[in-house]
Amino acid sequence: MTTTTPVRTVEHTTPPRTTLLDWLRRPRAALNPPVWLRWTIGLGSAAALLALPLVNPSYINQTVTLVMIWTIVGLGLNLLVGFGGQVSLGHSAFFAMGAYSVVIAGQAGWPHPLTLVVAGAVPFVIGYLIGLPALRLKGLQLGLVTLAMAIATPSAIRALGDLTRGNRGIAIDADPPAWVALEHDQWVFYLALACAGLAYLVTRRLARGRLGRSFVAVRDAELVAETLGVDVWQTKTRLFAASAVYAGVAGGLYALLLEFIGPENFGLAMSISFVTLIVVGGLATVPGAVLGALFVQYVPTWTSALSASATGVTYGVVLMVFAFFVPYGLVGLLRGILAPAVDRLPGRRPGRA
Repeated sequence: MTTTTPVRTVEHTTPPRTTLLDWLRRPRAALNPPVWLRWTIGLGSAAALLALPLVNPSYINQTVTLVMIWTIVGLGLNLLVGFGGQVSLGHSAFFAMGAYSVVIAGQAGWPHPLTLVVAGAVPFVIGYLIGLPALRLKGLQLGLVTLAMAIATPSAIRALGDLTRGNRGIAIDADPPAWVALEHDQWVFYLALACAGLAYLVTRRLARGRLGRSFVAVRDAELVAETLGVDVWQTKTRLFAASAVYAGVAGGLYALLLEFIGPENFGLAMSISFVTLIVVGGLATVPGAVLGALFVQYVPTWTSALSASATGVTYGVVLMVFAFFVPYGLVGLLRGILAPAVDRLPGRRPGRA
């Protein structure tokens, strides 16, 4: 007959110890704040963003506009990489297509809002055509194809000198129409705010809807998704083209903000910063694009004050740290920190009686 000693009983009932690394790498559900807090944050953020360009100097408006531009790119790239599982290192190419589309259409006399439609349409068509053969590739092969796009973009701009003016660059008058009583920076700010708000809502809708579930199904179990009736190839191609639209519109806003672009604006470093954006912000999360955009806009500004090469080193170190230790990005960290306090707040929550 065997007996169980008290020491053995304690060993069996003691919960496993959680280390800091376990906490950092733990997946977490989205926060579920009460309805009153959602409305407070939403209305407060909207009011602050609408008032911001009217009370701040132009350089602050420009940096916040850049944050919104990077957010649009991050939303589209996160759809492709985070939800769709496709690797893309070449979204700077679509960003450049959108920028040059806006400049060329603007020089032809098209109004700015209409040029942004062109900036989305051109990358969509080209992205779809590229996606048809490229998305039959997988993993590293697709990454190399898109990397080649990013490397070739500045040379392609120079080669199309009759259209893009090559190394000389090309300028655009992005002042608002006469009937709009705003300065240039305020006008572009509101255009970027409208586009970023629309992109955020559309992305959130896609991520939570039937299309988002099909993206995740293709990412996680391609054969199972195909068995269930999902057209895997068409899903991938449309997702790739849709992601290109985000980058193109963001590129168009970038051209309107700077009023001058050249091939040096769209190098490989830009594509690397886009990848950094979604990794740091949080893959497969919609708010992660906003946090990642804040990172790529402000952290290089701080590091460049230390050294000219500090930005590249920072990107490399941060990418390795997040890949190894914080796989769910800043969104995962914030969820872990805020969830205990948010769950204690009183009030009705969506989905609960």
